[in-house]
Amino acid sequence: MAGAGARVDSRAMDPFAAIMLSGIVIIVVAVWLVGRFYPGSGLEQVGLRTAREIHESREALEAEDLDQMLAAHNARRRARGEAEVSAADLELRVSGELRAQESRRQAYLADRELDQLLEATNRRRRARGLPERTREEARQEFAGGAGANQAGPEDEAAGGKPAGA
Repeated sequence: MAGAGARVDSRAMDPFAAIMLSGIVIIVVAVWLVGRFYPGSGLEQVGLRTAREIHESREALEAEDLDQMLAAHNARRRARGEAEVSAADLELRVSGELRAQESRRQAYLADRELDQLLEATNRRRRARGLPERTREEARQEFAGGAGANQAGPEDEAAGGKPAGA
């Protein structure tokens, strides 16, 4: 039994360290040689693909899905006795719907802006003791109506500026 003061025989450990170190060196050199001389990329060796390959395969799958959906849609239309639809027809319909959606969005934003403008204008008009402006009056003024750039009689008393300014 070895006591607390027992020493390790360093001559017995040297061959073990040499074997382990040479084994690690052989493994590293082998991996380097395989990577250097094997055809293809390292990603292929571990079963991975580049971002470009992934993107291209997704696009191909989406194009195939579109073709399948369009074929099924046209089969239903033929069964009902209606004319077939091409991909270009669908693209035109989608772009038209996107334009309509954008015009609704713009109308909504213009309506919100008018509400905010009317709120601020009426706040100032109440502070000056003037009657509030209605939504229809503001629409006529800001939509390019006849008095769009003219100051009204109540505004001339307040300095000649239009109520929205």
